Amino acid sequence: MGNSKDNLDFQKRVSNDYAIMIPSGKWHNVINTGNRPLKLYAIYAPPEHPRDTVHKTKADTQNRESYFRY
Repeated sequence: MGNSKDNLDFQKRVSNDYAIMIPSGKWHNVINTGNRPLKLYAIYAPPEHPRDTVHKTKADTQNRESYFRY
């Protein structure tokens, strides 16, 4: 998380049942450095995807992002 795409200076080690709040306008990226699959639940506004959209992987999300811009 940071003020620009090229300056993501926030890092945090997290575990089960952990939450991270990302303020509006902040650049961010989530990287799983663990040895188990990461499950990510994101809530944001305004919604940019149709209701009940589920992406299984980050690549799946990136491939479909351009289709769902309102």
